[in-house]
Amino acid sequence: MDLLKMLSDQLGGQLVTQASKFLGESEGNVGSALDGIFPALLGKVADIAGDKSGAEKIFDMVKGTDDSILDDIGGLFGGGPDAVNKVLGSGSGIVNSVFGGGLGSIIEKVAGLSGVKSSTSSSLIKMAAPFLFGMVKRAVMKKGLDAVGLGKLLGEQRSFVDKLLPAGLGSVLGLGKNLVSGVTNTGKAAVSGTMDAGKNLVGGVGNVAGKAAGGVSSVAGAAAATTKKAGGGILKWLIPVLLGLLALGFFGFKTGCGAVDSAADMTKGAVDKTVNVAKDAGGAMTDAAKDAGGAIGDAAKGAGDMISSAFGKIDEAAKATLDKVKFDTGSAGDQMVKYINGGFKGKSTFQIKNGNFASGSDVLTAETKKELDNLTSVLAAYPGVKLSVDGYTDSTGDAAKNKTLSEMRAKSVKAYLIQKGVKGNRIKAQGFGAANPIASNDTKEGQAQNRRIELKVMK
Repeated sequence: MDLLKMLSDQLGGQLVTQASKFLGESEGNVGSALDGIFPALLGKVADIAGDKSGAEKIFDMVKGTDDSILDDIGGLFGGGPDAVNKVLGSGSGIVNSVFGGGLGSIIEKVAGLSGVKSSTSSSLIKMAAPFLFGMVKRAVMKKGLDAVGLGKLLGEQRSFVDKLLPAGLGSVLGLGKNLVSGVTNTGKAAVSGTMDAGKNLVGGVGNVAGKAAGGVSSVAGAAAATTKKAGGGILKWLIPVLLGLLALGFFGFKTGCGAVDSAADMTKGAVDKTVNVAKDAGGAMTDAAKDAGGAIGDAAKGAGDMISSAFGKIDEAAKATLDKVKFDTGSAGDQMVKYINGGFKGKSTFQIKNGNFASGSDVLTAETKKELDNLTSVLAAYPGVKLSVDGYTDSTGDAAKNKTLSEMRAKSVKAYLIQKGVKGNRIKAQGFGAANPIASNDTKEGQAQNRRIELKVMK
């Protein structure tokens, strides 16, 4: 069963035509983008489903998908922005779960390969996910599959994915991490035979290595005791002795058991004479290790404190770097720099100046991207800073849909920052719908102000 071919047959050229009109891109570029997105998405899903827990995760996601989306593409886009945004909202949850922190890189790669804008690439990935999952759901229902059966079906898709996946996308996706599971399942007999055949060899090696280890341990004990009597640092003498003797033990093992036996005999007398002193040395070493451990613990705690307060003190080097960056007056970067230079007084929440959105859209404008580009300078200068990206809408329309849309807008900002090199674990994206308006929703101007993105510093 080739899911990609089934999906292509079902969709025909309708999705490309309708999506290109909705997003304002050429059909050729949108078609090229989707040609990469569908195999990339299916490949990643198959990779996740390569083990039991992953298969169960995908199975639960598939069960919650509405497969009726496959039947009336024209009607979907004919429903206007609200209908399409509902699909995008559903797809956003899927792709964030499937791609995680790597979504930004995939968006950028698809955009580069197809020629569409990054915002279009993001929308197409979100749009494609419900269609693909709808087709997978139909396959599951047709065959009566459970999670295990779905995992097997998805595993069979790898050959089809490999044929269609554009060059360069596979490495960005990081496919193959679960191939070990498949190899293990198909090669159990071979592994078992290898283990049985090697038992005697392992036993022999263990015996020889035991003798060598005894000799090394004994000589090391004598060296440690001698070092302690001489008043020197135990670790300074013991480590090179151990390394040298380990090398000697390895050489003895390689040249034959006789050499190992000789080494053991040579050290036996030394063991008898030094065992008591070695105990004292061991005690001293334990105390030293405790002190070192305490010092390391204190240092780690101090480092943790520094990281947690990375945005809580002025870093002169970071300040000098930011002084060279030209921030637009009132932009989020400008607000943050003033907050830093002012001794971190006042609110630690900043609004993207050019963060307004068209009604019903989560597409970033060129002005918003420019402002985010400058913002990355601040985040690069203060790598300990973590942000909550909070999305808001005006009050027009359905409240639940507004909340979904506001989250999509916040995630669009997060995805763009990740594309620009900011680590995903530094950014949290959430939507609050029409909550906390900053202007009246009775006017168009007020509604535009309420469609905004706020950045909150998380200590």
